[in-house]
Amino acid sequence: MRRQSTARRATGFSLVEVMIALIIISVGLLGIAKLEAVVLSSTGTSRLRALVALQAESLADAMHANRDFWNGTSGDWTSTVGVTVTVTNGIASVGATNSAHLSSALSSPPTCTTTCTPVNLAGYDLTQWASGTANIGGLAQLLKNSTASISCLATTATNPASCTVTINWNETTVAANQQEAAAGAPTAFASESYSLVVQP
Repeated sequence: MRRQSTARRATGFSLVEVMIALIIISVGLLGIAKLEAVVLSSTGTSRLRALVALQAESLADAMHANRDFWNGTSGDWTSTVGVTVTVTNGIASVGATNSAHLSSALSSPPTCTTTCTPVNLAGYDLTQWASGTANIGGLAQLLKNSTASISCLATTATNPASCTVTINWNETTVAANQQEAAAGAPTAFASESYSLVVQP
């Protein structure tokens, strides 16, 4: 009789241990799930920022390849204004006060399969960079709801042209918990901006 009573006590105690172990494992799994969500969010943010930097660098390379236009020596810029290009929804446009030739090149960009003028090449590069093609993703395809501006100061004999490429986009990363929110992490979608200074 004593042996049966002892066996019953051991069985009950073992069941309590199993329940406690399950609770601890469940809490640990919930923590791992939260950590995975944070990692995925951080990976998405890193991906977007890398794409922005690559897009800005690709336009800078195009500017360096077409110095005849972007350094202001082609005579297409207004001397006091320079040239300012805005990109919205994959469409590049130029302000009416500067670079009328570039505005025309943007409205009907050439294919540049033959020799292009510096202005036509700039229009082609900007159109490809903003909207992209079936094979090459442009800013509108890679970064949804993004805008960009390219602002170049006119050149002088002592001060070479300087262009600033600015890309704006929205990040969906938010604070993962109350501690992050208290530490200053964003609690809503954040508008981010990246600028690159280029001297063609």
